[in-house]
Amino acid sequence: MNTHNKKRFIIILLLMLFYHGFSQQKIKDEIKIDGIMTPNEWKGAKIFDLKYEVEPGDNTNAPFKTTAFVLYSETKLYIAFDAKISDITLLRATIKERDTAWDDDWVSIAIDTYDDNRNLIIVGSNAYGSQIDFKLDSGEDNGDPGFDLNYDSSGSINNEGYIVEMAIPFSEFQYKKKDILNWKIGFYREAWLKSKIGISSSKFVKGDNCLSCQFDTYIELKGINPKKRLDFLPFISGNYAGDLEGDKLKFNKPSIKVGLNTRYDLSSSTSLDVTINPDFSQVESDVTKIDVNSQFAINYQEKRPFFNEGKDILSSLGNLVYSRSINNPIFASKIVNQGEKSRIYFLTSYDMDTPYLVPGEDRSYMGKAEESFGNILRYQRIYPNGSNIGLLTTNRFYKGGGMGNLIAGDANIRLNKTYQVNFDFAHSMTEEPNNDWISTDDMVNGKSISLNGEKFSGNKIGIELNRSTKNWRSELLLDQYSPLFRTDMGFVTNNNFKQISFNQTYVSERDKKVTKYVARVRYKFKYSYNGKLKQTNIMPLYSMQFKNGFQFTYGYAIIPFEEYKGKEFNNYGLNFINLKYSPSEKINIFSRLLIGTDIAYNIDDPVIGKRSTMTLEFNYQPINKFNIGLMLSTESMKYKVTNEEIYKGHIFRTDSNYQFNRDFSLKLVTEYNDFSESLFIQSLLKWNPNPSTIFYLGGNNDMKNNINSNENWVSNSAQLFFKLQYLFSSKN
Repeated sequence: MNTHNKKRFIIILLLMLFYHGFSQQKIKDEIKIDGIMTPNEWKGAKIFDLKYEVEPGDNTNAPFKTTAFVLYSETKLYIAFDAKISDITLLRATIKERDTAWDDDWVSIAIDTYDDNRNLIIVGSNAYGSQIDFKLDSGEDNGDPGFDLNYDSSGSINNEGYIVEMAIPFSEFQYKKKDILNWKIGFYREAWLKSKIGISSSKFVKGDNCLSCQFDTYIELKGINPKKRLDFLPFISGNYAGDLEGDKLKFNKPSIKVGLNTRYDLSSSTSLDVTINPDFSQVESDVTKIDVNSQFAINYQEKRPFFNEGKDILSSLGNLVYSRSINNPIFASKIVNQGEKSRIYFLTSYDMDTPYLVPGEDRSYMGKAEESFGNILRYQRIYPNGSNIGLLTTNRFYKGGGMGNLIAGDANIRLNKTYQVNFDFAHSMTEEPNNDWISTDDMVNGKSISLNGEKFSGNKIGIELNRSTKNWRSELLLDQYSPLFRTDMGFVTNNNFKQISFNQTYVSERDKKVTKYVARVRYKFKYSYNGKLKQTNIMPLYSMQFKNGFQFTYGYAIIPFEEYKGKEFNNYGLNFINLKYSPSEKINIFSRLLIGTDIAYNIDDPVIGKRSTMTLEFNYQPINKFNIGLMLSTESMKYKVTNEEIYKGHIFRTDSNYQFNRDFSLKLVTEYNDFSESLFIQSLLKWNPNPSTIFYLGGNNDMKNNINSNENWVSNSAQLFFKLQYLFSSKN
């Protein structure tokens, strides 16, 4: 044993002696978060062992030792992990920006501050201190990675594994203030042998859809006294943009925008956010989704920080609320209360550029509105077993006339570990603007889709029954949307239908060459609101996960009947194959192939054609700080008889990222879109030391293939931009 390892062994031995000799106690804020555990710092910590392999194992003994340590002060919760590994060459660790280290080895603490299973806040880190945090609601599988806490973390790698230290301010949590708090906690680690495994401090019952209900450990916190947050987040942004005029780019004058976001903790359970003249533009480009054969508008994930706190209160409402419908507000405010038995979300905004969406039976219609004033009010009553009931009201008033109001109620009732019932009802009241935002002659239920000031109302009802056991999952869903149901603050794209669907799934997990089998069949019957059959759909699916990290999925969508725009189609179907493989931390491969027959929806005379779709994603990390991602998506359709093309195209995208450290990165994105014959290039320098403070400096160039020009490619538009947003935190 070399000198370095001897010292480390002695330190860990002393730590273990101290840990078992002292009970948990409150300390001063003297722990240095540097990824190095010293006996004096962590003396008296409460110890938790992560004993159980829960994925793919079924509460079997963990293959290596992971120990968590907990201390607290008046203002912060301190957590450390000593994460061993049987073979250090199996450790997956890279320097990543926040919430991107999911394929690494990482450790985390899960916290339920109310002990009522409403949600779990998961806070973690990989071996380099790259942060991972998300919020998981009762009954959810994946949670919301957009949820962010402002905490410190650091990690260090040794010959036996790695050490992680974290400090989380109590002011980052919402809870009921008491002299003595009892918070339910658990600890979880994802690691790699030949494939990914999950290790926990508590046993998990497979099939139980309430993860937080299964944690059985608590920490007692006495006399914590965090100061109320009063955060100021001023920003300044600027851009220098130009558009093609003739054969040259013409640039506008440089523009500067300034604004202010503030956050104040009214209490330990209630926060107030106010933003004036915010910059809600999304700097980092979304991956373009192919919509050449899509009947309905496509939505994108919410990534803007202002909307993330409290998003879990809205999560059970589906598309009744869509925060990205608030596009360019000049003012917005939000109150979030996480009470002991209930929670409230209230948002109000004045938007300068409002998207206007009209759902339909066979397609949706999008337009661009002008100024609008909108509100979202949500109340939810919480019950200890993970159940809840709630109410929602939203409204939007448009400048010049017109409004959309919605009232809704929902219930998510967890009957026991096996059964859960979900119910929701919504009623919309619409007075259309009298405007030209949408131009069409289409009609629905005697009303025009174009906006001419008509008044009408609609409703939506949904009932869902879930049964979940160790090996079986069953889901029965009944849904109906009336012809005139709309959600001005939501993203409902399809109405005028009734639908019943049934999913039956068999899952088998084991510690063998094939670690997981999944077999599923789905039946769906869709009718128009007046009872006319619209579609029947049967889809069997089979999936396998192997111990070497390879995953394979095959499914076949069988459509015996579909009616679209008055035309009937019979007996077509699509095969799809998904492949995923991650042989090491350096390589990740994903492929999806969809081939068969489908309806060509977006042509004048829809027909069944031969469809082929392929997606290939390849991520390669040659060194610890550099990553390159390649993505190719192709989509084509041909007439069945003549084999002539109906449409054909592809999107090719590259994402290159150099991570100087956890907070500072340089990115280059290129995306070629064959459908629009355009090439998008973005370079971006980014500094992001915490969820609120951020600095961007970059440029975009949107080019098009111009056959009339002497040059094949000309810039259609170009932009240089910067943004600086800095958190000033004051304590009252």
